[in-house]
Amino acid sequence: MRTRLYQFADDSMLGRRIGEPGNVKGTDYIAREFARLGLKPGGDNGTWYQELPWGPLGFDRNASRFIVAGDRAPLLGGTDWIPAVPVTNAIGGRAEFTNVPTVFAGRWNDTTALDPNRFRGRVAVFLGGPMATGGGRGGRGGPQRCDALPDRFGAAAAVIADAAAAAARGGRGGRAGGNPAAADTMDARATAAGAVALVFIGLESTSATAIRAAFATRMGIQPGTAPPARPELPAAVITASVANKLFGKPVAELNVADIGKSVTGAWNDAWRKGPVAARNVIAILPGSDPARANEYVLVGAHNDHNGVAATAVDHDSVRAVNTVTRRQGGNDPACIPTADQQRRIDSMIARARSIRPPRADSINNGADDDGSGSMLMLEIAERFAKERPARSIIFISHQGEEGGLRGSRWFVDHPTVPLENIVAAHNMDMVGKGRVTEVKYGGPTSVQLLGARRLSREFGDIIDSVNAVRTETMAIDRSWDVTANPMRRFCRSDQVNYVRKNVPVVYISLGYTQDYHQVTDEPQYIDYEHSARLGRFVYDVMWAIAVRKDRPAIAGHDPAYPVC
Repeated sequence: MRTRLYQFADDSMLGRRIGEPGNVKGTDYIAREFARLGLKPGGDNGTWYQELPWGPLGFDRNASRFIVAGDRAPLLGGTDWIPAVPVTNAIGGRAEFTNVPTVFAGRWNDTTALDPNRFRGRVAVFLGGPMATGGGRGGRGGPQRCDALPDRFGAAAAVIADAAAAAARGGRGGRAGGNPAAADTMDARATAAGAVALVFIGLESTSATAIRAAFATRMGIQPGTAPPARPELPAAVITASVANKLFGKPVAELNVADIGKSVTGAWNDAWRKGPVAARNVIAILPGSDPARANEYVLVGAHNDHNGVAATAVDHDSVRAVNTVTRRQGGNDPACIPTADQQRRIDSMIARARSIRPPRADSINNGADDDGSGSMLMLEIAERFAKERPARSIIFISHQGEEGGLRGSRWFVDHPTVPLENIVAAHNMDMVGKGRVTEVKYGGPTSVQLLGARRLSREFGDIIDSVNAVRTETMAIDRSWDVTANPMRRFCRSDQVNYVRKNVPVVYISLGYTQDYHQVTDEPQYIDYEHSARLGRFVYDVMWAIAVRKDRPAIAGHDPAYPVC
């Protein structure tokens, strides 16, 4: 695994971002390894690959318009209004409506019922909204002192911190962990009441970054390639002065269901195919039992990471600061160290300088996230290639996890094998660290498991039974697998899309460390013995499922857990 990972997470791969040449190199390598091991291609049209329709998309500022009835000219994009970036199952990317009346809907995410007789066929106007949460155009100022921030190290501490943050927001956010753009936190009242579009009052409190990004080109999946699970309404964000113009009085004086002026809107999140392929890599080891070979045990990991950062930083300095003040890397905010923390940081930097010169670093290598899972999957594939279990094994290298769980979503929506025949799935993400000095409840045999019993209680029982009889017992940490869903942990990797399609799945990880989503996530910091130990455990679990007579029974979604 060490040899594989030093190649896969090398600087020459340039961070393996989806739709970039470095990612193509990485997926080519995985396909070559599958072929070398004698596996069968499991992608599209007899190939190793399942290509995603990935490319640039965005709103054309010149072609987009938002007009208030009675005005001679459209509102000024980027100053008076911006189109809202689409959110799957919530906000759509195409608007085309003419002289449609507006109706005030009150505060976003409130609980006041909206009367369909007042909102059907009209544009619902909310105070606030998912984009109007950026802390104002000037931001929230500089970082806080580290000793003023709540402890978020480990699941239990994160639950307490998340609850306190939700209480400070007036109870909003809750289980979703404070991700305002997540579809599961979207206010669906206007959609249910029959509105044809949404308008959010709050451009003044939208971050300058979000405003600039509204008309910028970004990369994404071709819209419309998968039917949404919920209706998607077009949306725009406007200033308070525009809202005053719509309703003829200040927002503070408005009541729910007040009728405003009609508006005309047209904008389109246009897409074109990108120049570089984005693809899942899929291989199959056929089962040996004709009666069970059409059933599959799946193991996967994501092949992408975050590319090259815009600004280079000193590698050793960043790692020293994060080791002391940001123990879970990008999950933790930057903060001002205390005097004692600064002494520790200075000591670590001095030690590094005694060994090597400074090194400017801008490449997000993604060795742990998720080079470790990708290469461990190849190690497991090499072991299985020498065996012939009764059920077939499917190995999938997911594309675009960092870009929004893209590859796993594409696979479950366009499966290359019948989804109902996948009896259990295992998603490995960040399986390269887990030391006791890095992770809460870490250690040489630790492993974090999430979700095994959410659909199939029996799947979780099988995992425990396998572990109980192994000579190399793993210390299973389930502290993250709780209904509070700390840091939205379960919702942030590819297992989510398998749950959505009723496939039993377990999320396997060794935990967040100081290198999470940092340029310091490099191969020299990986605990290879720990990863190998985990790989043997995953292999044993998969083998037990692949040879047992019956597939794990599905009991249905546990309603105590949040829906991602």
